[in-house]
Amino acid sequence: MSRSTSSCSSRNPNDCKYGVPVAIVKSWTSDNLGRRFLTSKFYNPSTQFHGCQYFKWSDEDQCQWQKDVINQLVLDKKLLKCEFEMLKADNAHLMELKIRISEENELLKLKSNLGEQQIKWPSNGPNNGGVVFTSAAMFTIGLVLLVAVVVLVKLFGNSI
Repeated sequence: MSRSTSSCSSRNPNDCKYGVPVAIVKSWTSDNLGRRFLTSKFYNPSTQFHGCQYFKWSDEDQCQWQKDVINQLVLDKKLLKCEFEMLKADNAHLMELKIRISEENELLKLKSNLGEQQIKWPSNGPNNGGVVFTSAAMFTIGLVLLVAVVVLVKLFGNSI
């Protein structure tokens, strides 16, 4: 009885030369933005450590115009994000101003309502309608009378 042995290996074609499974990773460099590559599953993108140094592109190389378009889109996204943050800050500032203006508007309304209070001066006439003055008009009349008294005292002294 003879035994046959096979020397074929059961190695996965997607393993590195040490038999460790590889990972598919996306490149974020400006030269190869968005391209996928195979590397050790121990690859660390922040340190660029590849583990066993296994590296193979898993897609076709990009044309220069593709790289340019992708890089421009990434730049546009960053600019839009900055612009959005600035608009949010501007909006918050405008909302604060709107609140302050509303508060000042309410104060002015209160002040104008106080200044517009009406005072009825009684009349002895037949219709007894009287004359209506605002408090501002009454203040002006009072001020005029005070000035008149001061002038009379100056002119005539204490003989009044």
